[in-house]
Amino acid sequence: MKSIVIIGIVITGVIGTVAVFASISPSTWQDNRTTFQGDTKPDEMSEKNDCLSKGGLWTGNSCSVPDFDAPKVIECTGNCITEKITKIVDGDTIYTANYKIRLSLTNTPEKDKLGFQEATLFTAMHCPPGSMITVDQDDLQPFDVYGRILGKVYCEGGVINEMLLSNGHANILTQYCDTSEFSGEFWAQKYGCKSVSMEPPKTVETQVIPKETSKETPKTSSENIPIEYPKDCDSSYPDVCIPPYPPDLNCGDIPYKNFRVVGNDPHRFDGDKDGIGCEK
Repeated sequence: MKSIVIIGIVITGVIGTVAVFASISPSTWQDNRTTFQGDTKPDEMSEKNDCLSKGGLWTGNSCSVPDFDAPKVIECTGNCITEKITKIVDGDTIYTANYKIRLSLTNTPEKDKLGFQEATLFTAMHCPPGSMITVDQDDLQPFDVYGRILGKVYCEGGVINEMLLSNGHANILTQYCDTSEFSGEFWAQKYGCKSVSMEPPKTVETQVIPKETSKETPKTSSENIPIEYPKDCDSSYPDVCIPPYPPDLNCGDIPYKNFRVVGNDPHRFDGDKDGIGCEK
């Protein structure tokens, strides 16, 4: 008798289960994903990458972008601007909604040059789009030839000018050390401006002959005559005449090949540092 009761209970349970599943719409069990294999939908992965690039936090399947506070500024003189970053153009150029900003004294590789991607990613990582920056505009050289604001830029991690230099992603534009408000700061002195400021003035020494003992015209000692470069030619390229930075020039912009490169090479013609620029 017990066996009959148990069998009846089991049969009843099976019938009830079948009835429940039969009442559920077939679309519930349908895989609506199209041409996809894996654990994450393609559009979701794209959203996640976009979220992280903006400095956001991806949780589950949603993004939360924090409200970035203005970075802590130790000292700011003259015209100081706090804005939200909209775009990282390259390692030394940042855009906000209202301004185009070029880092003062700090020069990173241009597009298609060695180190461009690394420098750009470094700036984007420490000054992510959507975060706030404070720009201390250079009082002595407020704008470059393209109308961009020149300045020292404070991001969340510190002064990005100094961070790029200390991590080997940039070099100092020494030709502007005497025209920049920031040339006396520690980071500028450490990475190039110190050697410029300490360099003694170039003078031409002459051999003076007393008038009463000689009627000859005083002669100039050729050994002490420094090399003079035209003002519109950069001294880093002594054998050719190439305009100084800015603007930044590429090898395709000049008619010279295989020329000698000395000094800091502001145009970065000597990518492999062998002393020869724009090698064929």
